Amino acid sequence: MKKALIYCRVSTEEQAEEGRFSLTTQERICKKAAEDLGYTVAEIFKDPGKTGRNLKRPGLQDLLIRCQEDKSIEAVFVQDTDRLSRNTNDHLTVKALLQKYQVKLISASQPTIDETPEGTMIDTIIAAVNQFQSDITARKTKKALEQKVKEGWFSGVAPIGYKNVDNPNLGKGEISKRIIVPDPEVAPLIKELFKVYATGNYSLYKVIEIMYEKGLRSRRGKKLAISKTYETLKNPFYVGEIHWGDIVIKNAKHTPLIDRATFNRVQEVIDDHNHHVSRTHKYQFLLNGFVYCAKCGARYSAENHFKKNGLHFAYYFCPKKEGCKHNNYIPVNNLQEQVEEKFKELQFSPEFADQIVAKARSKFETQESKISTRKSKLYNQKKAIEQKRNTAEEKLLTGVISDEDFTRLRNGFREELESIQSQIDGLEEKREIKVDELQEILRFARNTYQAYKKAPFNLKRHYLCFFWERFEIKGKKIANSEPTRLFKALIEADRVRRRGLMGREPKEVTNVINILRDHEYIRFLKDQIKLIKEIAKSLKSVPLAA
Repeated sequence: MKKALIYCRVSTEEQAEEGRFSLTTQERICKKAAEDLGYTVAEIFKDPGKTGRNLKRPGLQDLLIRCQEDKSIEAVFVQDTDRLSRNTNDHLTVKALLQKYQVKLISASQPTIDETPEGTMIDTIIAAVNQFQSDITARKTKKALEQKVKEGWFSGVAPIGYKNVDNPNLGKGEISKRIIVPDPEVAPLIKELFKVYATGNYSLYKVIEIMYEKGLRSRRGKKLAISKTYETLKNPFYVGEIHWGDIVIKNAKHTPLIDRATFNRVQEVIDDHNHHVSRTHKYQFLLNGFVYCAKCGARYSAENHFKKNGLHFAYYFCPKKEGCKHNNYIPVNNLQEQVEEKFKELQFSPEFADQIVAKARSKFETQESKISTRKSKLYNQKKAIEQKRNTAEEKLLTGVISDEDFTRLRNGFREELESIQSQIDGLEEKREIKVDELQEILRFARNTYQAYKKAPFNLKRHYLCFFWERFEIKGKKIANSEPTRLFKALIEADRVRRRGLMGREPKEVTNVINILRDHEYIRFLKDQIKLIKEIAKSLKSVPLAA
């Protein structure tokens, strides 16, 4: 007796249990059709809750494997061809595979489809109609989701820190069945995540560990993945925005968890970390890209070594073993201390340092004046609103206005006062940032060695880019140190004093005029200065250099 297989599919789990396209109904119809045509059903393959728009379905793939390996299978029964696929190309692909395995495709509800030219043409037309119907459904779904977004609600699974709930205002002017609200347990932890990372004092790995200890976990109870944490910190949803394709809703209806100032600070820290690749490397080495072998010219590499007793060792080394086998491993701390000492060689002349300080102070005073003027205006606005609030309270007591009117006015006053206070806090924070910037500039101009020594890892990397081109190593010591083109020119112009020279002098001396003509190099310098400024913004508690 001829053998056949049956394939059944539904798009949702609900359809699997009931309805005219349920798995049970499809199976019954296909069994009856197979019996009528003289086939014995060898196996039934099912895909509950699977879309018909692609071929990544376990049931369908298992069926094709059975057809390929079992030569006794002669036919595959489906209720309708759209159960097999709603994509024309996919449908024809599956049919071509079945023909290759010498297996017929039989639709129980479409008996006119057979292997004749007429049947193939009808099959192709039906497959195209199925795809068109699927496209229309997808378009309707997309339109509904877009309408929900335009209404101010996010269409999708709630990001971490929020949860999806039924909309209490459904039918009261809103069409969204489900909305997003803060998760009372997780939302405070997400706020803490942003605040900790905004300090700029921790790598992403360290922040994840800190927040894990505080209770922020994945759905499986593990530490958040690097990619998930990075995605969370970059997501403007947390400040009240929705980005859906080309649609951007700035003031969405969900409750923001993060204020704009904190979110912007986090983006600055992320951008800063991206420039020195700290986001993608668990172990960072300060001198990567600056250290070279004096013998063979190869750039040094760095490695971490962990021993069974828990001790940790890190080394810089020349990767070319052939000519540098001996004395090429230098402990990380040893070489970094040598580089730190090299900053004692470069010091701005007193006259040039005074010019830098004067310029920075002038800019700071201008910004301080603008901030003070703006704060004064905000305080006046705050005082005027408080007066209006007091007047409203008097009118409530004397019965001039109703309780409902007073509640409405009070809520309005509260929102205005909170907005003004937020602006005042933002200006004060901006002023603190400017003070930090000025402090860093003073340290930088007056004592480059102390500035470098006290700087955090991120800032040290940019100081290195600004001051030094390369360090050449011989016998575990710095044999030659080469300043950047800019500092070569400043040395020549007597703007920078270089003390205690070690090794050979630079072969080429570039004057300031030539530096200024090199537009590409000037752009590089501007980028470095911008990065140093951005990092300084995130520093809140670095003590003044001695």
